[in-house]
Amino acid sequence: MSSKGPKSTRSLLCVVPYPANTGFAWNYIEGLYAGVSDLLSQEGVSTFVAYPTIKSPPIPLEGSSATPVLLDASLGTIRSIVSTMAAIRRLKIDTLYFTDFGMWHWALPLLRLSGATWIVAHDHTSGHRDIPTGVRRALKWIKARIPGMTADRILTVSEFVARRQRDVSMAPPSRVFTVLNGLSLPKTDGEFHEQLLPSAYDGRPIVTCVCRAAPEKGVDVLFRAFDSLHKDWPDAHPRPVLVYVGDGPALPQLEVLRKSLSSAGDIHLTGYRSDVHAFLRMATVCVVPSLWEDACPLGVLEPMAWGKPVVASAVGGVPEEINSPDVGVLVPKGDERALAGALHDLLIDPARRDQIGRAARSRIANDLSRTQHLATIASHVRRVAPHET
Repeated sequence: MSSKGPKSTRSLLCVVPYPANTGFAWNYIEGLYAGVSDLLSQEGVSTFVAYPTIKSPPIPLEGSSATPVLLDASLGTIRSIVSTMAAIRRLKIDTLYFTDFGMWHWALPLLRLSGATWIVAHDHTSGHRDIPTGVRRALKWIKARIPGMTADRILTVSEFVARRQRDVSMAPPSRVFTVLNGLSLPKTDGEFHEQLLPSAYDGRPIVTCVCRAAPEKGVDVLFRAFDSLHKDWPDAHPRPVLVYVGDGPALPQLEVLRKSLSSAGDIHLTGYRSDVHAFLRMATVCVVPSLWEDACPLGVLEPMAWGKPVVASAVGGVPEEINSPDVGVLVPKGDERALAGALHDLLIDPARRDQIGRAARSRIANDLSRTQHLATIASHVRRVAPHET
């Protein structure tokens, strides 16, 4: 006789709040959907990925068992809620997997009544939130515990985000789980022949920064730190080059800043590039100079996977990625002097760079691999049936 309880996951709906092929970090997240879909398909689970707009087949889902569907499941309007309820019934969805959605929504009970018996919210968001106090805190605590209106499981990409869920959103601690981002190791063997930079930079150490051109990313801090480093550079060592790869609203201001610096000729702005990995591969040192609380930035993990030493601001979840001086260097955010000093020490010490780079790559392989990451997410998304008695 079977004991009563929820059925195992048979069909999963992953919700994307942006159009297909938006790019940037969403390619990574949609890749997670694809990977989890392939794992769960071995258990007979069907996975659908909902997009509000699909102008072309979603590239991250190519070759996976996930099926894209046109559906606005943002729950931001009554129409969206009704459409999602209908899709749950039509596709026989019993598990919902939201990303950057929030753990609470008044419409979740309606989705449950439509057939979704297990709801997971995955929080990748960065930034600081103020901890509520007094009556506001009490009301948020009560709200987070109204039956059926809170996600059954809340995944976070770092303990920094998990604390924010518990202390700011007042999420029940028993529902919050930390799963740091993971990556596959790229192949670093073989010769590199691409000429991506001016020939005048050949043979010189390269400081690389890859991120969006936005004030909170701190690229201006890096430019000024590099300029300070450049002025005091010892003649016995080849003079470094700074390469910034990225685009965004602050790019014009960064170009103006570059032109005002004495090191302008050794600062190269590439703009947006689809071949980012080629720039990471040629880097000597990579920098992530964020001024805000990054949740678990891929900008830290990707250079580590390439075996590159990373200098990063000690913000948000970054200290959980660079969890030891052996795998990277942390500096206070906005501290140009500390950043310049960290770069100087690494650029003049090839042995230390090599040691940190190897340890960083090993950390990805042993602790933050894509295989482990997908398996852990699948274990949380999967709704397991109770044992039969």
